[in-house]
Amino acid sequence: MGAVSAGRWRQQILLSEESGVFAVGSLMLVAWLLAVAALWRFGLAWDQWVIMGFTELLLGRGVAIAKAVEMGMHPGWVVFLATYVDAVTVFLCYPVLILAARNLVAGRPVDPRMKGLIESAEKNVGRFAKYKIAGIFLFVWLPFFMTGVVVGAVLGYLLGLKTWPTMATVVAGTATAAACWLYTYDYLYGWLEQLHSQIPAVFTAVLIAALVGHRLWAEARKKRSAPGNSRPPRTEPERDPRDAN
Repeated sequence: MGAVSAGRWRQQILLSEESGVFAVGSLMLVAWLLAVAALWRFGLAWDQWVIMGFTELLLGRGVAIAKAVEMGMHPGWVVFLATYVDAVTVFLCYPVLILAARNLVAGRPVDPRMKGLIESAEKNVGRFAKYKIAGIFLFVWLPFFMTGVVVGAVLGYLLGLKTWPTMATVVAGTATAAACWLYTYDYLYGWLEQLHSQIPAVFTAVLIAALVGHRLWAEARKKRSAPGNSRPPRTEPERDPRDAN
């Protein structure tokens, strides 16, 4: 009976919309790798694609676009690559997080990082419940939420939105955000370059260093506050009444 239930469960996963999303994300990742390989083969600027892609994965969209502008990448490619990397990320992570969310509801154990992302989305359900698709777009577009496209996609799931409209909205939101970041950095770097040609590179290095330091500090703080790392209160050893004599 257990084997039959497990088989049905796997079949439901394979036939679900989430599995289709994961398949599209996998194909997009392969296409990106092939494009980088082709650029390398023909002696074109493949390293810019790799640098921007990994910077966005590790430090976020804003820093990646800042680095791309500092490297002198074409504005159209900057917006395209920023949107593409975010789309691949959300297409690959969304199905895993939805499965984790269902496990969380069922009381099964969930990875702490996934649980944190799900809880981050849950905190915004009440705020965006009445806006639906428009709310997801704003959530991904506006930078002050600082939670990224993956949390935005999970928020769409928690709001009961259909999978593919949610994916399309998230991609549209991240493309709009990328264009806004590009305009901001292009204006800022143009002004900084008038002061000195090396200032944009220094600004980018400081920005990356500050964000890396903040991430490391946040991780260390999480580890210190984890239940397993808390020290039990010290208790004084009981004294034998005979010692008083």
